[in-house]
Amino acid sequence: MLTDRQKHILRHIVSDYVHDAVPISSESLTRNHRLGVSPATVRNEVAALEELGYISRPHTSAGSVPEDKAYRLYVESFVSNEADRVPSQTRATISNRFDDVRDDVDRWGSVAATLISQIMGNLGIATFPKTSVSRVRHLELIPLQDVLALLVVVLEQAKLRKQLLRFELPVDRSHLESISTRLRGQMIGLTHEEIAEQAVALTTPERQAVDATMLMLQEEDSSGHDDHYVNGLRNLLDQPEFVDYDKVRPIIHGIEDGSLVEAALEEAPVGQFVRVVIGREHQGDVLRPLKRGDLQIRCAGPRARNAGTDRPHTNGV
Repeated sequence: MLTDRQKHILRHIVSDYVHDAVPISSESLTRNHRLGVSPATVRNEVAALEELGYISRPHTSAGSVPEDKAYRLYVESFVSNEADRVPSQTRATISNRFDDVRDDVDRWGSVAATLISQIMGNLGIATFPKTSVSRVRHLELIPLQDVLALLVVVLEQAKLRKQLLRFELPVDRSHLESISTRLRGQMIGLTHEEIAEQAVALTTPERQAVDATMLMLQEEDSSGHDDHYVNGLRNLLDQPEFVDYDKVRPIIHGIEDGSLVEAALEEAPVGQFVRVVIGREHQGDVLRPLKRGDLQIRCAGPRARNAGTDRPHTNGV
């Protein structure tokens, strides 16, 4: 159990290290903060924190570097109350930006990533909610030519899929409308497995539309987060530890090939809450370059598991 003095000193070590990304010396703690104790006392408390595993030092004469335990305590004890209070101006900004694109679903993800990047001053990632099993919310066949139609399928998580259908024989507009109406009655709210189990007689154009819809649902269920939006790479690279090119390179590669974003989104929590993942708590090594020392803090927003949750969820890395 840490004393109040040790917690106070540890909080300054973590906050200073997050800001500067360099080991924090006992002398700088005494000089920059009103600790109310002598430099010798600070050194003794720092030594105790090291012994307890909250900090480490690259070598004997070096300053302090926070360990996983220090970050976890910092997040859970020191900033939990502050994190619960979102400034009213920030709330208003978020509300106004989403009101501006209320009817433009395609822009929700981009706006979410931009907002999280601006608010956090770091890299922001957003993606539409991904349900465990995709279901049809709406279906429409739009005529293009006499033998060509555009199949539009809206999934329950507000994702839209499209595919061109080429028929063997011409199909007029009224016939396409009747096909759309019939298929909506048969497939709304169903998964690809539930659609496949139906024993319904279908015309050739109807069968083409049903098969294409089932394929869309299957592909969506097996896909990752291909529709993610990223904003604020400059903010991430402005962090002091990334002056080292060897640390920048894997970040750029991870964003370009999608592995970094996928790793972050795979750890997004289920439910409407924020989760902070630190250092070795990550399931893999992809996120390790996003760190202070050997640690990395990530705030992950909700991943929707239930139908009808439409807004994108966000992550700040």
